Amino acid sequence: MQQTSQPILSVRNLKTYFHQDEGIVRAVDGASFDIYPGRTLGIVGESGCGKSVTARSILQIVDKGGRIEDGEILLRRATGNGQNDVLDLAKLKPDSRQARAIRGSEIALIFQEPITSFSPFHTVGNQIIEAIRLHKPVSRTEARQEAIELLRMVGIPRPDRRIDEYSFQLSGGLRQRVM
Repeated sequence: MQQTSQPILSVRNLKTYFHQDEGIVRAVDGASFDIYPGRTLGIVGESGCGKSVTARSILQIVDKGGRIEDGEILLRRATGNGQNDVLDLAKLKPDSRQARAIRGSEIALIFQEPITSFSPFHTVGNQIIEAIRLHKPVSRTEARQEAIELLRMVGIPRPDRRIDEYSFQLSGGLRQRVM
């Protein structure tokens, strides 16, 4: 199939290795792919083949001991004048302001079992509100209204009630939508 637009994300020869006492684990060893606007890309493979490490590499949230050794992760963003700004995410420091700003606002990772990603001590609403306020200068009330609307957009029934529930009170499917 021919693409008419540029990819919004291009991964080129990505290598993410884990340095351990026993040696080097090459979790991702040369992954390359493009993600185009409005398209879906499925990455499939056996358990332990590097799918999750690839996603975590893109977001710069690789587990302890791991690091991106080589490759490019090119994020193309519209500048407003018809041009694209291209940023190599592989060159960002994981804890940099720029990397944190991209996580959750421009690129997000939905985990297969999101209950492990939610805090059991806070409502899902509080966690969504916190994420909104991290990326936008809005009041808590405005963030709550936006969170309710987001829950509605992803098909959460009774979002004005669900926002005050804890993750363990939601089904697995609803947790994935909330995430």
